[in-house]
Amino acid sequence: MLQPMSAKKAKAARRQAAAHDPAQATRHAQRHAPSWPLLAIRVLGALGLVIGVYLSVLHYQAGAGGSVESVFCGTGTTVNCSLVLSSAYATLFGVPVAVLAAGSYVILLASTFLAVPGLTVLLCGWMFVFSLYMAAVSFFTIGAVCPLCTGLYLVNLGLFASAVVQGRADPTLTRPRLAYAALGFSVVLLGIGLTQTEDAAHVTPLQEYLAPAPAEMDMGFVRYYYDQPAVVLRGSERHVEGPADAVLTIHEFVDFRCPQCARARDTLLKFQHANPDDVRIVFRHYPLDQQCNTGMKSQVHPGACAASMAAECAAEQGKFWEYADLLFADQAKFKRTDFDAHARTARLDFEQFSACMDDGRTETLVKNDIDEALRLEIEATPTLVVNGRIIRGLPPVGKLASLVTLQKQQETDTTP
Repeated sequence: MLQPMSAKKAKAARRQAAAHDPAQATRHAQRHAPSWPLLAIRVLGALGLVIGVYLSVLHYQAGAGGSVESVFCGTGTTVNCSLVLSSAYATLFGVPVAVLAAGSYVILLASTFLAVPGLTVLLCGWMFVFSLYMAAVSFFTIGAVCPLCTGLYLVNLGLFASAVVQGRADPTLTRPRLAYAALGFSVVLLGIGLTQTEDAAHVTPLQEYLAPAPAEMDMGFVRYYYDQPAVVLRGSERHVEGPADAVLTIHEFVDFRCPQCARARDTLLKFQHANPDDVRIVFRHYPLDQQCNTGMKSQVHPGACAASMAAECAAEQGKFWEYADLLFADQAKFKRTDFDAHARTARLDFEQFSACMDDGRTETLVKNDIDEALRLEIEATPTLVVNGRIIRGLPPVGKLASLVTLQKQQETDTTP
């Protein structure tokens, strides 16, 4: 009986000594901590570093050309790396988030080999919290998903789960310290959110819409442009903004329910207004709706076909663009009652509009545009055909402006 009591006293003494000697407590925790969480953190950290570096490369591709080419990136409306990596939320204080992520994984891996378990756990916690923020921005603000970014979110989820197990064995990670860390995370995340929101709301200066001087052209984008496939468009040009002799003609294939298409409409309209004699915009339908689009393997935007037909019914009364802007303004309302309400707002002859919708006579016009898009192997919206070359997605407007200068320069060179 005396021996067990002595063992208990010895154990209590060790606990008391550990409380006064954090270094001894850490060494004791490391000896008794399970080994698999540390191995998992190292493996996941290495995987995250590889993805982060690859995303950094893709980020600079998106900056140069407005879109990225990768087998790991989607090309649809909602699954598309280009839309995410070229958004204002892809950078923080002028540095790509992908680069910051790669650097964080380097620090994380270093902390595991330098035996700093507290730092390792806190880094894993921060990466997980930041992933939740970026996922929310991607899904709800940008409206598009980057598969590689999603891969990082899953990596960080695994890191967090491993860190929770490792943190339980570290006596230095007390509840007050974890509470302070959570508070710090919240403050930093709030600052990041406010900064990125302000950047996203920044209005593009008018100068960026104007064609630059020849010496200021974005030659990287010019090379990208010439690398894109050249095509010959068929079919009538029904909805046009800009003069017939414009040096730059942009055919935009559009889905009225596509959030990126709504932003593209606003950008291209400002671009045409800034260069009224040199830019011409041609609208073409490509609803991602199985109701009329035979190229759709799955349903993406129900009601988009009916919206395109409604816009064509408005075009019969000379108000296509006015009606199109109403459709873009509220992309949650795509039922027949909503189309009728838009017709009244646009002050259309309602009886004529209603008859047009009922007999479906504009369906052929919409399907003609869809057939042309399928012939060109267009799969997502918005897709532009700029002077006969396909550009998937909407490049930064300053890069499009370089094409105006390029075309004007070529016309000057060929003039006898």
